[in-house]
Amino acid sequence: MARYASRSFANVWLHSEPETVFGFIGNDYQRLRVKLLTIRPDAQQLGRYVITGKSKVRATVASFQGSFTVVHVRETKRLPRALDDAPSDAVKAGVVLAEYELREPEGQPNNGVFRGIVYAQWYQDKARKVHYNDLENFADGYANNQFVGIWQSYKTGLSKSCNWGNNRIPNSKEFDQGVGEFSPADAYLDNGWQSYRKAWEQNDKAAQQQEQAAWWE
Repeated sequence: MARYASRSFANVWLHSEPETVFGFIGNDYQRLRVKLLTIRPDAQQLGRYVITGKSKVRATVASFQGSFTVVHVRETKRLPRALDDAPSDAVKAGVVLAEYELREPEGQPNNGVFRGIVYAQWYQDKARKVHYNDLENFADGYANNQFVGIWQSYKTGLSKSCNWGNNRIPNSKEFDQGVGEFSPADAYLDNGWQSYRKAWEQNDKAAQQQEQAAWWE
């Protein structure tokens, strides 16, 4: 922590593409979309970051504000390799774990707060710049920026499991039936996943445009 306290991981967490960020909320794996819009280090507290973003469930889009607080930074012994096992630009690599709290506006009946832990892989180049680690994204099962936690309703106080991530969803159990890449199980397609199936498994052009649309704007 002391070695990385003054380094920023903001660009690691901000890295996302609409069609490769997947999430669910609740035991029925209702589709959740999350977009982090801004991340800046807190000038008053090392290791803390101030966050803004938006979430979407069904047709409802909600903004949120909150924080990430770094709890662990770990360096790996093995450096990542590029495609065909070619050397990469990495001189160091590792993972960063942070606690997150992301609060939707209060006073609206369907709003609440996201809480949990995010796990992210990073690497550092010779210029000491920290990058999002996608050097091995060609590998089966590749995933990054893995969020595991809950969403708690302001109105009822009840919590739902709520996970999301890049390329795969952590702890998705029977929901993700894919081997090499993410694929939602047939039993849950009606919970917001039909457009994904049409876009990327049936190559429907209209559905692909829908999946890539900037819904957060």
